[in-house]
Amino acid sequence: MNGMLLIREFIYRYYIYPIDTKQGYNLIQEITYGILLFVMVYTFYRMCLKLKIAIDRRFAEVTVFYVILITLMRALVDAGLFPRLYYTVTPGIVVAVGIYYMLSIIISGILLKKRYYLLSIAMAVVPILYMLFEFSSRITHPEAIVYVSGILVLSYYLLIYIVEKLKKAKIERIDKYAIFSQLVDASATSVGIGVFGYWEQHPVPRFFMDYFGPYSIIPLKMLVVLLVLDIFNKEVKDDNLRNILKITVMALGLAPGLRNLFRTVMGV
Repeated sequence: MNGMLLIREFIYRYYIYPIDTKQGYNLIQEITYGILLFVMVYTFYRMCLKLKIAIDRRFAEVTVFYVILITLMRALVDAGLFPRLYYTVTPGIVVAVGIYYMLSIIISGILLKKRYYLLSIAMAVVPILYMLFEFSSRITHPEAIVYVSGILVLSYYLLIYIVEKLKKAKIERIDKYAIFSQLVDASATSVGIGVFGYWEQHPVPRFFMDYFGPYSIIPLKMLVVLLVLDIFNKEVKDDNLRNILKITVMALGLAPGLRNLFRTVMGV
């Protein structure tokens, strides 16, 4: 009984209480969600192999639609359109929409084979259109889009130019998706904190921004994403596995970045 009580107290202290009180994430949560993400990604990867679905540029583009879906839904939870429940905030919303995403590709792969992306994208677009309508009626800070877009375009093209000059080779398309998405996160986060007074929920970037300012996240993201992609390109020989890891990096940048941007634009 004492062991069960300790487990319940641990779960409440590190998982439930921070959600209820909107305290942001802690290291225990970060590690747990990282393990959960790894299990989901690897399981999905194995399923795609069995269905002979190539994990390529097209696969990455399908994923973008579901990232938009999850971030719009999460931002609209903050705006009050949807109730704040375990399955409408992290990690519950990631699991729920993640399962929907995986099922859409699996079902589409069974029905349409190599043209799976047609049905899978349609399954994301329908709820996205409804949420975009709700989002458009709540816009209060459209200037945030201009600020974020300016920083994003400048930092992205500067980084691509420098890297391609140094390597004397073109960067792969999926690598560009991952870089762009991580810079979406960095740009939206820095503008949200530096201009509109938001705060960073994740402990590691919060540490750097507290000491070096909100815009320090941009060069930090640049360095980290280039390092991670370089490791994948050198150490992971299987194309499908390497690509799904890069797509995961893409999603991990695009999801919080878009959510931060949507929240800022709505002023919530």
